[in-house]
Amino acid sequence: MANKLPKSRYNTPPAHQAVAPPPFPPRPDLYDEVEWAPHLSKDDAKIARRFWSLPDSFLGESLGEQPRFLRPTNDEEAHAQPMHALARNVYNHLMQEYLVPLGPGNWEQRWVDSGLNAQAWSFDDIFTGQGFDLGDITEDPDRVAGQLISGMKAQQLRDTLEKRNLSNAGTVAQLRQRLRDDKRRKHRRYHVLPRSDLTHWGIERDDTAKYAIEITDESAIGPLDMYTCAILVSPYNPTYWLSRAYCHYQQAFFDLAVGDAYRAQLLCEVLVNPSLRTRQPGLYTRTWHALEQHIRAQERDPTTGNPYPELEWLRQSNGVNYFVPTIRKAIQNVISLSLAALQCWEDYYIKENELSHQMIMIDRDLAPFQDRSEVMRPTVRTLTAAKMTPDYFFYEKRAGNAFGDRRYPYDANDKDRSADEFVDKATEILIDQNPSLPWKKCKVHVNHGVNNDTQLSIVATEDIEAGEIIFVEIPPIRGHLNLRKLPRGPIVQPLLRCDNCQKHLSARHQENYSNEVQQGNIREACRCISKQVPIAFCPAPNQEGETCAADARARYHFQACGKDWEWLHNAMRPMTSILRGYDREYYTHTNEAHTTLLSLLLREVFDITLQRRKRDPHLMAHEIDELLVLEGPNNWQTQNFPFTLAGNVQVPFDILMQLGVDIFQDLTFDTWVIQLILRKLTAHIVPWDLDLRKPTKIINQKKILAGKAQLTMPERDLAALDPTFHALYLYPGFSLFNHACPPNNNATWGYDPEVLNRLLVWSLRPIEKDEEIRISYFHPDDHEVSAVTLQRVLGRPCNCGGPHMNQRQPKAAAGG
Repeated sequence: MANKLPKSRYNTPPAHQAVAPPPFPPRPDLYDEVEWAPHLSKDDAKIARRFWSLPDSFLGESLGEQPRFLRPTNDEEAHAQPMHALARNVYNHLMQEYLVPLGPGNWEQRWVDSGLNAQAWSFDDIFTGQGFDLGDITEDPDRVAGQLISGMKAQQLRDTLEKRNLSNAGTVAQLRQRLRDDKRRKHRRYHVLPRSDLTHWGIERDDTAKYAIEITDESAIGPLDMYTCAILVSPYNPTYWLSRAYCHYQQAFFDLAVGDAYRAQLLCEVLVNPSLRTRQPGLYTRTWHALEQHIRAQERDPTTGNPYPELEWLRQSNGVNYFVPTIRKAIQNVISLSLAALQCWEDYYIKENELSHQMIMIDRDLAPFQDRSEVMRPTVRTLTAAKMTPDYFFYEKRAGNAFGDRRYPYDANDKDRSADEFVDKATEILIDQNPSLPWKKCKVHVNHGVNNDTQLSIVATEDIEAGEIIFVEIPPIRGHLNLRKLPRGPIVQPLLRCDNCQKHLSARHQENYSNEVQQGNIREACRCISKQVPIAFCPAPNQEGETCAADARARYHFQACGKDWEWLHNAMRPMTSILRGYDREYYTHTNEAHTTLLSLLLREVFDITLQRRKRDPHLMAHEIDELLVLEGPNNWQTQNFPFTLAGNVQVPFDILMQLGVDIFQDLTFDTWVIQLILRKLTAHIVPWDLDLRKPTKIINQKKILAGKAQLTMPERDLAALDPTFHALYLYPGFSLFNHACPPNNNATWGYDPEVLNRLLVWSLRPIEKDEEIRISYFHPDDHEVSAVTLQRVLGRPCNCGGPHMNQRQPKAAAGG
């Protein structure tokens, strides 16, 4: 006891900047939120390996001479070759050209040269001779009209064959076999990933479009679909996630490659990091089991009949962990190259050095990272310098660029926004059924632009006088960030607002309601009020007699209710520590720089989707009504979207898991779905704070001073470190009003003084029937709007013909 240091020494924080900020935002402490899929059966393991092995074998055959990185140079390395079995072909392919990433312009030729673009596998190619009953996958081929073929009499067999225009001659055994063969021929079908039912939008998806992947003898699938099918059968095998990540990389879907490789990395970390094995019970055993069953699924080489040597390694002390190092090296190379291709330079350098700090690697394995760093450094320096301009908000400065003009592989290209049924449905949902809009003076209309660009707009359905209210909307998707303020003077209770309407609430509201909430006595509040980041609602009914809590529970406050979301707020705002010697808080760094701006709105989209799936089980998150009406890839031909590892991959996956979603097994929330949601939000969100709607308020630098200096900083200067946007809303109807630079706009907009986040649009001058209603996005008193600020704030090119059209080309509009 005498050798123990004083307790105060343990609690003393390090000096300012003595410890570097963590490379990525905090993650939630998850435990039993997710219900994992059952352990893999032997039959399923064989199916999954078959899906993976066919394209992986072709990948290996297309290599030619084996690259130097996995080529054995001595007996010890030759003996260890089986340890590379699960990632050998991907790693060797990566090492052929590892110094610079694929470019958006050269991937297609390389994809063709590899021969993978022409590879496809039919039902017969995949399933024949695999030792499992086709009846487990499709309609039972041994039944006709509910009766077993084996139990049918001779005359029944002849009558059935005659109805099928087949010969009914022969023995009973021949008749039975002929009927079975015909059944198998017609019902050999494997389909997965059902799509949303959008018939209410006039989008009819027939049998060929109801599933993203369908395998028959007539419709074969390529490598990407094969890897996806392997994942669906065996979701906890990092080998399959790695192979699909590399396939996405080869096709220049770099954001999707990062998402797949990140999930593979999570599974590998569960295997190699003992501290993670009990954090989410069941994930470790399922990952180990998936890899073990993968290796055991095919014990002998079909060409030689000899046992595979990896089986001997599997039986030794480290089991499947022998195979993990090569998988981890391949994962890191996929992530690094993809981040470089996306120009996420800060994330790139963090991930480039990550694995060398976690495991011992020989020089030959370290060489790709070291060589790539040297080759890329001049390019990174040039591109980074070019981006340090006032054109970008602070939260975008760290982000890379993902192109918006390419449609993701599983995104159905059947949503025609110009179709009459689609436009009529948009009018019905946004205007006719809008409870906040008792009068109907406008409708959704289609503007046909150049290059087949379909742009929706709002037009008047009757003459409108100057000063009339035209449109009213309550936000269905919202994000309220809890600001962290450094205490000045006596510590006071933080300001509370109603999460539903944004009205101020008394500090006593939290105190008075907290105990009642715990006992379940107050229906106007919920247990969220007692969390570290409290969510509160107005205690009294509104003018319509409805409480804000009831409104929230009906529209958006579902599975997210009652969970601790402090980690999510911390992933978006400045972080604090205690300044040594002063016992005062100071800002150490801000996680806003990770481009996590949209995380709270993303959570609401997930929450709404999960709730609506109770009545529509196949609903996809990017196709909920509020998002489906918005513009999509067809409108993003010249647009880039911000991308960071934290904002686009890590935080979205953590949100899903906290909501109980298995990010490995549930591909309805695959990476491409997340990216589409984030892009739709990026193009259409509206900030609530009036000052932040002024383009002159674009801030692209936030310097955090030393801790001691912060103690005497004026409150105004400290407030400059607040997140750029802390109350964001999506108004789907308002998003369809197109922008017009003054004086071309005939309407303007603002917030209702009674319900603070209810948005109003009113006319500035008389508007004739069938005239398009255009609003100015910016505050009318701001005369410093330029094409640069238009480019950063609005959603698509301004085509109003206003004064800014003659300046540097803008890139945006509020609607569309």
